[in-house]
Parts: sequence; C-alpha cells; structure tokens
Amino acid sequence: MKSKKFIPFLFILTLLLFNTVPAHAAQNKTQSSKKAYQQFLYKNREKNKYFQIVNIGNKNTPVLIIGTGKKEAVNGKTYFNNCKVYTFSDNHIKQMETFQNYGGRFISLKKKKGKYYLCNGGSDFSSLYTIKNGKAITHEYFNCHSAKGTDRTNQSVFKKDKKIIKNLGYLNAEKYRKYRDSYKIVKSSIIFKQNTHSNRKNILKSNK
Repeated sequence: MKSKKFIPFLFILTLLLFNTVPAHAAQNKTQSSKKAYQQFLYKNREKNKYFQIVNIGNKNTPVLIIGTGKKEAVNGKTYFNNCKVYTFSDNHIKQMETFQNYGGRFISLKKKKGKYYLCNGGSDFSSLYTIKNGKAITHEYFNCHSAKGTDRTNQSVFKKDKKIIKNLGYLNAEKYRKYRDSYKIVKSSIIFKQNTHSNRKNILKSNK
C-alpha cells in the first residue's frame, strides 16, 4: 500500500521539478545578459554615454540600446531618435543593425502578439524593430498619398538584417492606419539613463 501511495507523490514531484528548472534557467540567462551589459557599459563608459535595457530580444530577452545622435532633454529626462543595439548570446555581446531615425519623434516601445518592438516615425510613416533568432527584423509602413506606382508604394516592407523578405505594396490611409495601430504602445517614449556607476549597478536590480 505504501508503494502505491508513493508513486503519485513521485509523479507530482517530477512535474514540479520540470516546471521549476526552465523558469530558473530563464532567470539565470537574463541575469547573465544583464551582467554582461553592465560590464560592457563600464568598459565603454567614455563613448557610450546613455543607455537603456529593453526586452526586444529573441523570446523578449533583454537587449542593450545605446542612444546615438542628437540628445533631447525634456523635464530632466533624456531621449533619442537613434540607437545602437546589442544582444547577448553564446556568452558574448553582439552588435546588431542600428535603429535609425525615421522621423522627429523619440524612440518608443510597442507590442504586438506578445512581441516587443522599438518604434519611430511620424504621422504618415512608422518603423518598428525587433530581434528574432539572432536577426534584426524591421517592419516599415508608409501611407501612400498618391496613385499606385508612386509615392513610396514599394517602401512598405518587412526586412531581416536589411534584406527585404516581404513587400506590402500600396497602402492607402485606411490600410496604413490598420497596420500602424496593430502595435500597442507600451512606452510612448523610452527614457535613456546616463552611463554612471549608480545606473549600471541598478541594471541587475531591475526586473523589467
């Protein structure tokens, strides 16, 4: 009788172990990447003045972004239109494609179907950037005001490491807004932190 009662107990214990180990592994991987970013920022503190950590990596893992170009200060907070992007994989940091300025707005953070994206653009164009399987993925949308064949008809595209993988063709105002609004705002503007000892130390404390 005792052995029969013991078997269900072992089964439950096995399930708990299988559910717990992946969670710890993911947490350890996140901490490892953040530790690597912390060390990278320290080594490059003279040239990388402003940074932020955003979860746009593969399976929403943390990615380091460095503000580049013109710095904008608003109410004591720092914003950028451009940024360099770094990921952590195979125990080293890799620089990805730069996220370029497509308009006068600050870089924001958006989400679609559980995936996070950097976003930039204006009222009639929108560029989104994420990372999947070690590749930079960009979604670029343009509102075509003119007839087909003109006015950015061929510029609404999906790219993988700058190579076009899908062309959406002509987007009128209605189609453009449908695509643009399918990404939900998470942060209307990403606030960049100064590369100081205190801010680098806080990287490991952050759960975001």
